[in-house]
Amino acid sequence: MENDIGVYVTALQTALQDKRRIMNELLRLTQEQEQILGKKEMDAEDFEKLLQEKEAWINRIQELDKGFQNLFDKIGSSLKKKKQEYKKQILLMQEDIRAITDCGVQIEALEKKNRDSFAVFASGKRKEIRDFRMSKKTLASYHRNMTNQHQEWNTYFMDKKK
Repeated sequence: MENDIGVYVTALQTALQDKRRIMNELLRLTQEQEQILGKKEMDAEDFEKLLQEKEAWINRIQELDKGFQNLFDKIGSSLKKKKQEYKKQILLMQEDIRAITDCGVQIEALEKKNRDSFAVFASGKRKEIRDFRMSKKTLASYHRNMTNQHQEWNTYFMDKKK
């Protein structure tokens, strides 16, 4: 295994580069989500497609993280012993990790903003549903009262003459 550390380090670098690329894609999708939520009439289908696409990317990141962690657990101690030998690759991996972290912070901030926008949207839809139900109840009550007004046993005639 001591001889294979170079191969493992390259695999770690590749995993981090893949994660960086995926994080940038997630950032782009989250920005698209923000645009959809910013529209006056949100397209729920487009929003749902974005959520599904983001979920697939997030699952891919989880797979990469597991693989990275397993690999690092396997060579971590050997890599620390030979850190001077792999200094260039370690610096590149640290740069990737910083970029991934920065991207994650941006995504988190956008997600919070999107969550708030979605809450406003959902609140508006709940109000529309509540108003619709109230209108429907009022209309049904009106029809019921009007129907009951014209039954024979309930009608009467009043003469205003004395």
